[in-house]
Amino acid sequence: MKEMAPRRRRIVAACAIAAAAAAWTTYAWAIDVAPPQAQPGYLGPQRVPDEKIVVPPPPADRSISGKADLAIFRGTRSQQGSERWLLAARDNAVDPASLLDAFGCALNARLRPGDAPKLDLLFQRTMADASLLIGPPKERYNRARPFLRAKGKVCIAVTPEFSKSGSYPSGHSTVGWIYGLLLGEIAPDRASQLLARGRAFGESRTICGVHYASDVMAGETTAAALVSVLHSDSRFESDLAAARAEFEEMRSRLPAPDSERCALEKKAIAETPPL
Repeated sequence: MKEMAPRRRRIVAACAIAAAAAAWTTYAWAIDVAPPQAQPGYLGPQRVPDEKIVVPPPPADRSISGKADLAIFRGTRSQQGSERWLLAARDNAVDPASLLDAFGCALNARLRPGDAPKLDLLFQRTMADASLLIGPPKERYNRARPFLRAKGKVCIAVTPEFSKSGSYPSGHSTVGWIYGLLLGEIAPDRASQLLARGRAFGESRTICGVHYASDVMAGETTAAALVSVLHSDSRFESDLAAARAEFEEMRSRLPAPDSERCALEKKAIAETPPL
């Protein structure tokens, strides 16, 4: 019996990782294409912020902001082929492994799903709540994406389903800002770099041409509202503290990110897209 216990623990751990991966696959599909799926979060439908109050409607096409959105789309098409364009294409992936990798340079540490189970749990539950705030306004406003209103290349291959999905708010921007905010609390000495990367992750959607600038701003507002309310939940606070302690304990053992890649990423982010 004693010999079976470690094996059972490994099986349980493997099942937990598989379940988390399945939930994230559903979430990655939900943020820009399909309605959000019901997943257990910290707050749930009754306690998440009311996005109808917190986030304003998208700007009308002929408003000053609406015209600026379209001008920014047209202006950023000149980024095609640049390092910033390539970074925007990489930022299209929102599975756990890709997200941790995207923030590796800012964190100055390489993390993979499963390396820090408590951090994985924190993000999984937070994203379950985030999905409740992204799907409804996408469906309600059903804002056409910029590449459907003006000619210009985008940095990813688009499917018919993606083209039909609502542009407002940007789910990727919500995710990027949540990662920046929470990782900034996990590693406060890297907060500036992590927040800058979270901002750039959202801006990648504008560079890519699949979101308007106002979509990105709405996503960041959604993320900030959610995280502020999450801090009122004792389970979230407990999990955040546990994830912080976990990261501090393992931090010195984590491999460093590729220095050449980080230099290119830093340079790309520093580039100001033409408006």
